[in-house]
Formats: sequence, structure tokens, C-alpha cells
Amino acid sequence: MRPSRTLLALVALPAWLASAPAAACSCFPPEVRARTAQDALDSARVAVFGRVLDVGDGGSVRILVLQSFKGVPIGSTLEAAQGPAECAASSFVVGEEALVLSFADRVTACDKHAPEHFLLEEFRLKAPRKAGP
Repeated sequence: MRPSRTLLALVALPAWLASAPAAACSCFPPEVRARTAQDALDSARVAVFGRVLDVGDGGSVRILVLQSFKGVPIGSTLEAAQGPAECAASSFVVGEEALVLSFADRVTACDKHAPEHFLLEEFRLKAPRKAGP
């Protein structure tokens, strides 16, 4: 199932707005943010927060999954690629941490988002809490 254009716009718009010079507040009310995050999770194949371990000469990337919201278990390694030329500005760098949200079969740098992205905050709010000892 491919994500709708509306869903992609909802995911991309906040990222674009966040990159514009503006105040550090959100333009979207909490219910819209929560609904957008749920729609993204429902449509995504992979939704994780991880750290880039290695970037190979051929563009292969290994990411350690620190938090998993969908698709890949915590502690495992996610294989990715630097991706097409239009993603060059988003290339992976060893040691960086990022939200990886992919709707396709192949994860690329186009699927990488900054740790400050509002979706990561929303995903963390939705994540099940583990009971203490």
C-alpha cells in the first residue's frame, strides 16, 4: 500500500516549516500532530530512531536501532543506502542520530529526519511504557 499524497504532504510540511527561520513553536494543534503521527505510523514500513554506525564506500549504511516504533527491533541493525541524488543534502554521517521513517521497501537518506522532528516526539508519546522491576 502506498501512502496517500495527503499523508506525504502532512509529513513533509512540518519538516519544511521546521527548516524555515521561525520561532520554536508548533503551528499545529496537539490533536493534529497526534493524528499525523498515527497516520504516518499506520502507513510506514519502518519507523525507528537510531545511530549511524557505518557508511560504506558504495553508499551502504548501517544504523543501530535505539528506539523502534515499527518494523525493526531495538538493538538490531537497519540497512540503508545514501539514496538518489535528490537526497544528497540528507546523506548519512557516521555517529549521527536520526529518525528514520520509510514508506518504501528500501530505506535511503530521503527517509532520514532530524532528532528534533515533531514526529519523533509524538512516536515516543505513543510508545508503550515498560513496567519497572
